[in-house]
Amino acid sequence: MTFSKLVPFLFVGLVASPLLAEDVPTPVAEATEAVAEVTEVTSEPSAQPEVASPVAQPEAASPVASPSEPVAAESTPTVLGPVGEDGQGRMGRLHTVARGDTLWDISDAYLGTPWVWPSIWKDNGEIKNPHRIYPGDHLWITPHEIRKVSDAEAAELLAGSGMPAALEDGTAGLDTPPTYRYTEIQSTGFVTLQQQERAAAIVDTPVERMWLGDHDKVVIGMGAGETQVGEQFDIFRTAGQVTSPENGILAGFHTEFLGWLEVTEVHPESAWATIRMARSEIRRGDELLPRRARTADVEVGPMPQVEGQVMHTPNRRLEMGTTDVVYLNRGTQHGLSVGSPLEIYRPMNEGTDAVKEERLALPDHVVAKLLVVDVQDESSVAVVTHTLTEVARGDYFRGSVDVSP
Repeated sequence: MTFSKLVPFLFVGLVASPLLAEDVPTPVAEATEAVAEVTEVTSEPSAQPEVASPVAQPEAASPVASPSEPVAAESTPTVLGPVGEDGQGRMGRLHTVARGDTLWDISDAYLGTPWVWPSIWKDNGEIKNPHRIYPGDHLWITPHEIRKVSDAEAAELLAGSGMPAALEDGTAGLDTPPTYRYTEIQSTGFVTLQQQERAAAIVDTPVERMWLGDHDKVVIGMGAGETQVGEQFDIFRTAGQVTSPENGILAGFHTEFLGWLEVTEVHPESAWATIRMARSEIRRGDELLPRRARTADVEVGPMPQVEGQVMHTPNRRLEMGTTDVVYLNRGTQHGLSVGSPLEIYRPMNEGTDAVKEERLALPDHVVAKLLVVDVQDESSVAVVTHTLTEVARGDYFRGSVDVSP
C-alpha cells in the first residue's frame, strides 16, 4: 500500500473565504496535439475558469464546480513534493503541479484544509500569468504562503535543505519514505497513570456558560513556581481506564484531547490562561498537561524488533477495524517510535498432515497491519491501516516490514 506524503503543518484560527481553484479538463476528442491542463485561480465564487490552451475552445462548456463543493476533474490523490528551506531558514515543501491538480486539493493535501489557499496565495510578478498553474509548474508551500517559483528558485529551495538540487521532469526529491496521515491523533490518545497524577485542571472562568471554546479566558490550578506566562497546556478529559492484558494492572487512561490553552498571567496560587484552540466543548474541571507536539503526518519507519499485546480499544468497543486506533503495551523502552510498522498476528500452532501422518508447525495468521502514531515510555497508540478481521484486546502484535496489506 502506498501512502500519501504529507507535511505536518498545523493551522490555528486561520479562516479563508470559500474561493475555488477550478480544474478544467482538456478535451481529448481526436486532438492531434496534447493540450496542457490548467487550474484557474478565481477571485469570485461564480467566476468561470478560463482555459489556457494552444487550441480553440471546445463548443461544449467545461463543467464548473459549485462554490460549496468543488469537484476535481480526476480523483487521483495529490503526490506531495520534497521538503525544502528558504534563505531565511524556513521549512516548506516544493510541489510539482500534475495533471488534475487544483489549488483546492493542493491546499487540502499539504495544509490540512482546502479552504485556506485564497488567503495565502501569493502573486509573483516575475512569473507570467501568476493566477494560473500548469502541469510542471513548481509551487512553494508553507503554512503562510503558496506561490509559484521558477526552476532556479526551486533548485535553491531544495539545496537549502540538503535535498538534490536537480529538478529534471519535476521528479527530483520525490523518492522519500511513505507518509501516513492520521488527523484524529490531535483529539485522541493515551495518558499514563503517572501523567494523570501530575495533571492540573481548569478551575473556573468568568464566562457564565457551561461550555467553553476558542478565546475564552479561564483560571487554572497552577501558580507561581508551577507555570509561567507563555506556557502551553493540552486540555484533556479521561474517557476510560486502560489495564494491562498481561496482569490486569491499571496502566493509564483513554483520553479525549479537547484543545490547548496558553498561560497569560501568573498569580501565587493560580493563573489566568486563554483557550487558543478548542476541538470540542471544554468545561470546568477538564485536566491539563504540558502540551506535546504530535503530528498527524507520520513517516513510516523501519521494522522494530518487538512483541506485545493490544491492551485497549477506545470508544467502549470490543473490536476495531481499519482507521481505528488501538493502545499497545509497549513503548520507547521496547524499541517503538512514531512511525513503527507493526502487524497483528494469531498463532496457528500445529496441524496434522493426513497424508504424511505428521504433526507440522503452522505459520502465524497475520490479520492486520498497524502504524504507531503516538508513543510513551511503556505504551503507544497505533492506527489500524489494514485488517482482514476485527482487532480485539489481547491480540498479539510484532514488528512488520511495512504497513501495506
